Amino acid sequence: MIAQVVLSLLLGIVLLYAWAQYRRSPIVTVLSCAVSLIGFYFVWIPSHATRVAELVGIGRGADLVLYVWACISLVVLLNLHLKLRTQHELLTQLARSIALANAALPEDTRPTEPSRMSSVTEGKTSQSRYRLADGPTRGQTADQRA
Repeated sequence: MIAQVVLSLLLGIVLLYAWAQYRRSPIVTVLSCAVSLIGFYFVWIPSHATRVAELVGIGRGADLVLYVWACISLVVLLNLHLKLRTQHELLTQLARSIALANAALPEDTRPTEPSRMSSVTEGKTSQSRYRLADGPTRGQTADQRA
């Protein structure tokens, strides 16, 4: 009886949290609510879990619940991995955009004549000679630069 109360409390918390997140992710909310309600049913009537397990070829209801939990956990893990990978790619694109927006020509190769402009735009300058726009040079603080 104590286990049923504790499991019901945990499933109730999951149910409330899922419902609170409905606007953010309606599909996940519906699936979480369905799994929580099925969990409530099997917690309070465990003999039905055993019957369902026997129907699908598993010996005990507890084993069925464990297998379903493992499958759901793997799906959630895959989903989190894919979202993390997408976030990493977006962060990389953002960093590239910021780097390109702040790029500046080195001071000794800034074109003063139109003839020098062609060598700079053709990429004949050394990449290590570039510095960030509006940033201090190596070993120089912002106060020393001003």
